[in-house]
Amino acid sequence: MSTSVSVQGRELIAAWDHIERGTAQWVLELAAFDASGAWAEDGYGSCATWLMGMCGVGRSTAFRKLRVAHELSRRPVVREALVAGGLSYTQARTLVGLDGVDHDRDAEFVALAG
Repeated sequence: MSTSVSVQGRELIAAWDHIERGTAQWVLELAAFDASGAWAEDGYGSCATWLMGMCGVGRSTAFRKLRVAHELSRRPVVREALVAGGLSYTQARTLVGLDGVDHDRDAEFVALAG
């Protein structure tokens, strides 16, 4: 069985990597945006409603993105792995959804996910 990847396949992989890195940066900026309260300048009562109105995301997606954004600020191991490309956004979202996980357990989970 061949392990080679076509040119088009490599382009898709590179584009996906670009999307993942952009998503990581976006989520980190979202946490800062929420904390700043700048969403109120656009007349919104919360960052979640701002996301719904300005980015066109659904209610559950808005709250999920915010939860992940804020958890990443408290989970440096997961945040660093996401930013470095060692975790996908989906993997990071799953890990930050685990309650009661300390720094060492996060490191173990990140290593397993990678």
